[in-house]
Amino acid sequence: MGSSRLAAVILLILIITLQVPPSLGQRSRPTSAETRKRLHQRLQRLDEQFRRFQEMTLTHLRSIAESSNLSTSIDTRFHMLTRQLESISRELSSFRTEAERDLQSLKSWSRKLRRKTKRVELRLTRTERVMKENSRLALNQLHKHKAAMVNLTQELVTHRGRINVVEARQGEIKVLQEAFQKQISKLDSQVRSIQRPLLGTYLVRSENALNRTVQGPAFTKRKEKTRLSKDSKDERMKNRVLLRATRQPDHMTVATFMQTNMPPTSQSVQEEQTNTLLHLPQRHKILQNYTPKKAATICNVNSVLFFPSASTENYVTFRTRFLTSIHELSICTWLRVDAEYMGTLLSYATEANDNTLVLYGRRSSLLGNMDFVIGDPAYRELTTDHMLDGQWHHICVVWSSIEGRFWHYMDRRLISTGSRFQKGYAIPPGGSFILGQEQDTLGGGFDQAEAFVGRLAGFALWTRALSPAEVSGLASGRGMPRGAVLTLDDVNVLHGSVKQVICECLEHCI
Repeated sequence: MGSSRLAAVILLILIITLQVPPSLGQRSRPTSAETRKRLHQRLQRLDEQFRRFQEMTLTHLRSIAESSNLSTSIDTRFHMLTRQLESISRELSSFRTEAERDLQSLKSWSRKLRRKTKRVELRLTRTERVMKENSRLALNQLHKHKAAMVNLTQELVTHRGRINVVEARQGEIKVLQEAFQKQISKLDSQVRSIQRPLLGTYLVRSENALNRTVQGPAFTKRKEKTRLSKDSKDERMKNRVLLRATRQPDHMTVATFMQTNMPPTSQSVQEEQTNTLLHLPQRHKILQNYTPKKAATICNVNSVLFFPSASTENYVTFRTRFLTSIHELSICTWLRVDAEYMGTLLSYATEANDNTLVLYGRRSSLLGNMDFVIGDPAYRELTTDHMLDGQWHHICVVWSSIEGRFWHYMDRRLISTGSRFQKGYAIPPGGSFILGQEQDTLGGGFDQAEAFVGRLAGFALWTRALSPAEVSGLASGRGMPRGAVLTLDDVNVLHGSVKQVICECLEHCI
């Protein structure tokens, strides 16, 4: 811009110089023709130089104009590009946020998938081991059945030989039976013929002795005087007694007749008559045994939960939540399993891990095992062989993070124990605690094959390790150890068909 202004000033000076009239020069000083000629030539040169300069100036001005237009278009394009860049950056940031969110969800799903894959692999390994064990047991049972079949075949052959011998002697046996029956009938008739006169004589003598004892000698004399007038009546009484003794020996004894028809006597005489008459034969004796009601001994359960069927709708939630981390715990309960597998006793899930604390056994656990999970995928297998008999059993599972050990009690006896199990691990607070179902998500994701079917009584949880003496006392009904943080009194909602029955003693529960 500075060079263009300088060229314009020079051009203006030349124009003014050319417009000056020649008379002014003639006035000042006289010039000759040569001088005018030189001046004219000079002016021509100047004119040519001016034209060239003008052309150069125009060219320069055009270039300046073009450059100014280009800078304006560049500024406009720069502003447009800036706006586009800002919009692209905003879209890129939103895309980055969504991508990070999707990546986080993908990472969480991948972790869950890895855990589930590990669980499935462990279950497959356990199932393979179970199938191998079952095949081995089946082979052993097959060998035993074959040996039993061989023994049965031999016994059948032996019995057939004996049956043939018996059939060959069947005629002789029939003859012996008929002879035996005849002898029995003869003996029966002889006994009756001997029994009647003896019984009549004994009744007369006992009546006379009874009358003499009760009423004295004076009454005996009067009785002798009137004996002849009452012979017919005495004979009727004797015949009646003999008829009862011969026709109804099973329902009424002679002692009963004496108690109901004879006059009251002294206690010694009555006992002597009864002891004497008890020597008569009795064909039947009916014993009536009174079975008293069994006294209750386990009276520390308070209530029982009844899970009627395997359904994803049947579970129990609690109103109490853990507020601090747990480094030790003890879980004890009475249970009665009404299925062929254990099912899920309890499940504690958090946002980070849906299997933070689990006690469960699936329907596919053919050997009757129960998994004790703390911080999935770490777990230990607990046996349940003796708990699937439909009877009440008491179990306690104790874990210590400080020692890294666990203890499994059943019916006051230590069944199993182990070390190096989640040492230093802490169960986080704020999770969801459920009885009867296993959580695959927080508060949900139930599986019917993992449902518990049966009864739970006296359930309790402590945030400390119970001693063996406390476990034994709890299973024996001797009170409740101190410090229980979760019991059936803390139940919030009974879902599905689950019922809770209040009963102080286990023997009186359903």
